[in-house]
Amino acid sequence: MIAAESTELFVGPRTALLQVVRVSSPALAGPVHAHVSGPGLHSPRHGGSLVMGPFGYEIAVDVSEHSPGAMVPAEAVVRSASGEERCTFSLVVGSPGWTVHLVGHVAGDAPFEALRAHLDLALTDPAYRFAVTSVELLQPYWDTFPQHRSLLLRLISEGRVEPVGSESNVVGVSPLLSSLPPGSPLAVSSLAEAERSVYSSFLELRSSAPAPHVMLPVGTARSAPNPWVTAIHHDWSTRYTWPRVVCSLPRDYYVRGSVPVPPAPLDESPAAVFASHAARLTGATFPTAALERAAAAHPREAFDLRSDVIARSLAALTSTVDSSVVAWNPLPSPCTDIVSVHLPSPRNVHVEFEGDALPTLVDGSTVTFLAREVPACGWRTYALVEDNVDHGWKRGYGTEIASTHYVLSYDPIASLVAVDGPALEAPRLTGPVTVWHSEVGEKMVGSSTFTLWHEVEHLGPSPLVGVLGSRTPPVGTLPSVAPKLSLAGPPLGPVSPTVTPVFARYWLLEPSPLGGLAANVHLEMLSPTRVRVVAVSDGPEFEGVVRLSLPDGWSASWDSLPVSLPAGGYTSAEVRLVPPRTPGCYPLRAALEGLPFEVYDVVLLTVPEWDFEDPVEVLWVASSPSVVSVPPGGSAPLRVVVASGAHGDLPLQAWVLSPRETWELVTPFSIGAKLPAQGRTSLDFTISAPAWADPGSWSAVVRVAAGDLVRTTPVIRLEVAGYHGSP
Repeated sequence: MIAAESTELFVGPRTALLQVVRVSSPALAGPVHAHVSGPGLHSPRHGGSLVMGPFGYEIAVDVSEHSPGAMVPAEAVVRSASGEERCTFSLVVGSPGWTVHLVGHVAGDAPFEALRAHLDLALTDPAYRFAVTSVELLQPYWDTFPQHRSLLLRLISEGRVEPVGSESNVVGVSPLLSSLPPGSPLAVSSLAEAERSVYSSFLELRSSAPAPHVMLPVGTARSAPNPWVTAIHHDWSTRYTWPRVVCSLPRDYYVRGSVPVPPAPLDESPAAVFASHAARLTGATFPTAALERAAAAHPREAFDLRSDVIARSLAALTSTVDSSVVAWNPLPSPCTDIVSVHLPSPRNVHVEFEGDALPTLVDGSTVTFLAREVPACGWRTYALVEDNVDHGWKRGYGTEIASTHYVLSYDPIASLVAVDGPALEAPRLTGPVTVWHSEVGEKMVGSSTFTLWHEVEHLGPSPLVGVLGSRTPPVGTLPSVAPKLSLAGPPLGPVSPTVTPVFARYWLLEPSPLGGLAANVHLEMLSPTRVRVVAVSDGPEFEGVVRLSLPDGWSASWDSLPVSLPAGGYTSAEVRLVPPRTPGCYPLRAALEGLPFEVYDVVLLTVPEWDFEDPVEVLWVASSPSVVSVPPGGSAPLRVVVASGAHGDLPLQAWVLSPRETWELVTPFSIGAKLPAQGRTSLDFTISAPAWADPGSWSAVVRVAAGDLVRTTPVIRLEVAGYHGSP
């Protein structure tokens, strides 16, 4: 039995287009002849035998008497060695004129060989074009292979490579698009299958297309070019007139297709909102570098950076007077939610707004209240008034708590009820359970704490930020405040890396350094006794010196190299090394001087063991604690000792990786140190719990890196022990 259906494929010259009808049957054998008939439909009855195409046997039909979208009753007649078969179907008249833009792409932080494969294909096949996404992460390749810079810039100027990403990118080209939409990996085993996959994607995408163009990113962002992209480009045009399927760039889709370019996503985080207004109103410098780094950094580092920006921004907007509280709202709409502030010491106080006392919870030195209708991107000021009333938690009875929106009843199965809103997710709570009431909300305490706040319709953290201080008038919005004419003030966030020196191949460990690198240095091993040193400029002209730190017993043809680089330029020099007789592993370090901080690269040189013993371990964790416990209001060190068997000093960087609940407890997130030759060094972090900290236990590890060598400690348990306050 045969089946027939219309497609959106057209063949023939554009002035006499024919729509393709596909016919399929498992029983067809030998030469196949077919035609389609119906009102206003014409196809040759005595043409040559059909050839199997990617979509089956394809019949070209003249549908020019009908408009696109019309549904026409039709009959397909097929003759083959197995006889004649007929079937009826509804032919939907297609719409010619569409173009499918296949966009090959590679991420800027893809393996070097992947990016090189895209460049090689572009040089081999002039039809191939590709986009570089995450273009700000292109700098690793840009620095490591400066000899390819001119090639990449030439392909960009020829319209065969397009950067996608932020305005401030290493190639210095302003991208049209900030991010590439998701596409198809096109993981198929044949060209016909690939073409069918692209056609299916076209049918899905065109329904929401604002113009007769669709863009389909093809392949994965961190691999070599998809093998079918150029094959489809060349084969499709020999088969079909519409839709066109071509290798393209995002610019072809948006500019040539007259498709509106989507706006770059705005940073609407509280840090960006508060910083933008603080910069506008006080003249302080907007923390561009800190927020750009936060967008790509480890979540813990991003949290630290944004918290720092919020603190500096609100300090610039708020004076520090302990008699009042400012509730700040970074959202673009008014907000009613909980606000908490921490007093320097416990006090009996309640919160007032314009003379009216508000329900208040005082838990040790933490004051919590409900701030109603804080204006969009604005503030309200509340007074803290001394009194002799106990506003703390009061012990309740039973196993049920309630707010104005929720009721939570406890049983071993933890069944839960919503009064007004979505059903609650069952908390992981085991007994014994106690219930506590306050003027602001209620909580249930068992193996964990579950709190319901009155008049709050969600269970997540409050978006409002409370700051001790004062402001006049008591309520307002930041956009309505006139800017002050003042000279540029201090920055509202950090502007340079907190850990130095900076490892030249930073991308192996983390995003680009805060504030970027204006220049860099790289070591390339040519042989056991020959090394190439490359210095590159990624900004303006650069003057500096590369200094080699030679391991004990080694000598070199030079140890200091002055460099004078034009903007975007590079230089290289070969150094010949003479090793000692003592076997072992020797770090060779090159440091680039001339920047605000030192940048270094390191390679490991080896003098082999003649008796074939196991090689010396270069880096290992010698000791780390199994548990670090602190009480609320206390602190304790977290010390990790690392050791090395290498015959030379190694710069180190270490990070504490721990759950979100501990980020305010563990400081700093990252530290640097120097590990002496065949020696040990301590890496010291601090666990500090504020007086208002809840008890808990979490797992953490410390990751240590010496250049591209990375070691991780066994799991360390972090504890805040005991309860504070009434419960």
